[in-house]
Amino acid sequence: MTRRMLMTLSVLFLIMGLGFGSFGAGAQEEGAAGKRVAVLFPGLVDDQSWNQAGFEGLTRLEEEGAYTERVNQSQQVEVFRNYAQQGYDIVVGHGGEYMDAALQVAAEYPDLQFVVTNGNEGADNVTSFTLSYRDMGILAGALAGLMTESNKLAIVAGQEIPVALGAVEGFQEGVARVNPEAEVNVTYTGSWEDVDKAREAALALISDGADVLWHVLDAADAGVLSAADDEGVMAIGLYGDQSALAPNAHIGAIIADASELIYAAGSQPLDGQVHDEGIAAGVVSIGHYSEAVPQEVQDQIAAIEEELKSAPVATPA
Repeated sequence: MTRRMLMTLSVLFLIMGLGFGSFGAGAQEEGAAGKRVAVLFPGLVDDQSWNQAGFEGLTRLEEEGAYTERVNQSQQVEVFRNYAQQGYDIVVGHGGEYMDAALQVAAEYPDLQFVVTNGNEGADNVTSFTLSYRDMGILAGALAGLMTESNKLAIVAGQEIPVALGAVEGFQEGVARVNPEAEVNVTYTGSWEDVDKAREAALALISDGADVLWHVLDAADAGVLSAADDEGVMAIGLYGDQSALAPNAHIGAIIADASELIYAAGSQPLDGQVHDEGIAAGVVSIGHYSEAVPQEVQDQIAAIEEELKSAPVATPA
């Protein structure tokens, strides 16, 4: 791509109100050589959550890569098409909300490959790499069910899309395994990024008696964690250690390496299938326990984790 073309495209994306970037990441890792990968992100790539993990996976792949931040639903098709017209070999939507747009544009460009992370469908040239949110939910639910004193637990999630629904189902299953008397309440805020909405939802759930909260959010997670910290209840992190956001409330975290999904998009064969990445694949686990979590609780959850390694739970379509 010439410097003049890159400058023109950068201006176009700025006009659209999007954050556009390209980079050279140095040495390529095995399997990625020769592939030009572009990624659409729903949020900012420095959010210390879902988007940042995906960006880290992208930077592992290419000497030359490209990405666009904050691509919302009304912009998805246009941005997919822009990258397809530029001749990128693989165009990735980082989140299940990109599924419909990817399928639409992939049909227009059958010689290119499209990937959706946390997608739930495949096509001839569309492959999905999906974290097992059900596995994640089971581990979080088990921890919450063993730690609660009020027997009221809560989840704050972004939207009722398959990954969030799978997380909720898994959480309910995890709670049922260890504490069938506990009640689970769920609030969907309609946004993965709005911190204020997430905080308001968390405060309402806490006022209703919830003493352990989990979230299925991106940057909005700070609202849930800060609410738990301020109100003196417990919270469980997602994707990694989030104790810095809630040093008093954080009792443990579900570890799920979202960078592996985008790395897989550029380093593995793309076959038009849905690939579930969970505990059995070594992508999902639990850890970063605080001192508040007794060893016997950690041991019970470890036993559940070992069971899931031999009998992995598939993410529902």
